[in-house]
Amino acid sequence: MYPNPAKDKVRFYGAVLIALSCVPQFGFMLYDISIRIDTGDMENLVRQMVITIVLLFVLIKMFLTIFRKKELRAIYNIIEADYESFNNLPEEELSIATEAIEKTQKLEKAWILIIGSAAASFPLLACVLTVHSSFTEKPRKYMIHETIMPFIDDTKYSSPFFEIQAVYSLYIVWLVFVGYTGFDGMFSVCILHISLKIKLFSHKLLHLMDDTDVPAIKQRIASIVRDQCDVHSFIKQIQTSFEIWLAGIFLISVVQIGMALSQTATKGESEVNIIYYVFAVTTAVHIYLPCYLTSDVTFNMAEVPNCIYACNWESTSDTGVRRSVAIMLARAQVPTHFKAYDMLTYNMKMFVSIMQTAYSMYTLLRS
Repeated sequence: MYPNPAKDKVRFYGAVLIALSCVPQFGFMLYDISIRIDTGDMENLVRQMVITIVLLFVLIKMFLTIFRKKELRAIYNIIEADYESFNNLPEEELSIATEAIEKTQKLEKAWILIIGSAAASFPLLACVLTVHSSFTEKPRKYMIHETIMPFIDDTKYSSPFFEIQAVYSLYIVWLVFVGYTGFDGMFSVCILHISLKIKLFSHKLLHLMDDTDVPAIKQRIASIVRDQCDVHSFIKQIQTSFEIWLAGIFLISVVQIGMALSQTATKGESEVNIIYYVFAVTTAVHIYLPCYLTSDVTFNMAEVPNCIYACNWESTSDTGVRRSVAIMLARAQVPTHFKAYDMLTYNMKMFVSIMQTAYSMYTLLRS
């Protein structure tokens, strides 16, 4: 994930090898999809599409880290420089930074746990069902992800085909886990860092007039304006680096939640269908986090005008300071929204809209 310039070639060739290693799995799933289309088996067609989209999106994100390496590297450098500067912050501002960093760490751990639980549910359920079946009158084996395999479908449950497929499926599960915790988790870190930067210069605004020395006040105003400009520039950098991913999760979440929910209502084995409850919830959380975090950025930016107005600006008679405060207030009143391709505005309204559309898709698939 980290765009180390010294490892650019290694990362590119590694990504190509990983993509090639996924070709057999794509082949199995696409063959299964073609069979389901021919037979009109809608339930299993949707089941295959759910997993195919997930794996394809992992590969897309992997190559995005390569094609956007310069932009991502610039973002990492900004965050690294900011963290280094936090060592010199006053006590109150340092406590704000510490609290935000702890929140980021907790969110990252929670996200890893959520994705890990969803990914592990597939092999764990297959293992449990296989062991349980061995004690029944008609024991059978369960694959991590059931597909119709060309040429070996009649013998796929016999050794060594079953064992080879099990190991290969575990590798695919691991790849999905890494893909969703790395790239997606980094976006959350970036957005939380924006909120932190906003809170820091908002705190400076509240204490702008603590000193009656006009030159000192003007210096603090200049520093705050630079911080404010840095935040807007940082937002644009993140939008540029993640816009393909943002557009992708918007489209995929609608489809994935709708299709996963449709699998929970199928007439197949209820034990297997449980996985898709977990999958639907995980996908909902996946789209909820960026909507919630970007809404938090919008809220924090909307609080900046209040901080400016409450900075006790009327205590100074200097026209230059008052003029600067008025300009900052006018600029801060322009709403800040996080967008993808200047079309998709990420906020909680988008999340509600996605859930409504996903439910409509679910009802359509079940009708």
